[in-house]
Amino acid sequence: MPYLSHEEILLAYPFGPPYRLMVVHNPDWWSEINDYNLPQPVKIKFDNSVRDNMPDYIHTGKGIYMFFLEPNYPFQADVISKHLLYVGRVQSGTTNFNFFKRFYRYVKAIGNRSVALNTMRLTNLWPDHTFVYYFDLSDRTDEEIRTIENNLYNKIVPPLNEALEGNARLTRQLY
Repeated sequence: MPYLSHEEILLAYPFGPPYRLMVVHNPDWWSEINDYNLPQPVKIKFDNSVRDNMPDYIHTGKGIYMFFLEPNYPFQADVISKHLLYVGRVQSGTTNFNFFKRFYRYVKAIGNRSVALNTMRLTNLWPDHTFVYYFDLSDRTDEEIRTIENNLYNKIVPPLNEALEGNARLTRQLY
């Protein structure tokens, strides 16, 4: 399905300019990000074929995934900025929490105005510049992965994560 046009997104998003994101850069919180010794991530371009392009071992593996916006500024690679948009987790096996099934939901959101607004933005606003980084944590328990996810999104505060806690929750405006 084709991506939503800018006009379609504007009509479906009632909270002002959809490209405007609330970004929090609190260095005190960064020092509270635990060192989980995460492995090197697998980078996958997010588009209609993201599920076809992921390595087989990821399909039913478990771990953390992060959506990043990677603008194509005309600068050298060492000054290119990546913007973390969303942090999520997947569990192993064939549950609805596995990576392959979770990303079916994201692919179905491409071109779809009937999905949650942050999902619509995540999957439609930057069609050529959105990438997923997957950290395989198959050697960790589901509880450890949940703890890692909570620590990351409550200290980095990605703009499209909603289930924030504590001080991170206070960064969000009520609609």
